[in-house]
Amino acid sequence: MIPGVLGYRLNDAVSLLESSGYQVTVVTTGPPKGNPGGPERVVKLEAKDSDNLVLTVVCEEKGKGGVHNGL
Repeated sequence: MIPGVLGYRLNDAVSLLESSGYQVTVVTTGPPKGNPGGPERVVKLEAKDSDNLVLTVVCEEKGKGGVHNGL
């Protein structure tokens, strides 16, 4: 079973998945406007086959969302 890494910071997600025996490819996407400068977080996980995964990540916008910002 693939570990659930949605919402994880990129480095943490890659470390967990590689230590579980998966090869990981990273695709970065961004918002249509703005210039987020926060950490990269996993927003999508796709299995290409039994050993290869693709993570889609986006930089979180500083000061938006999360437990420290009222959500």
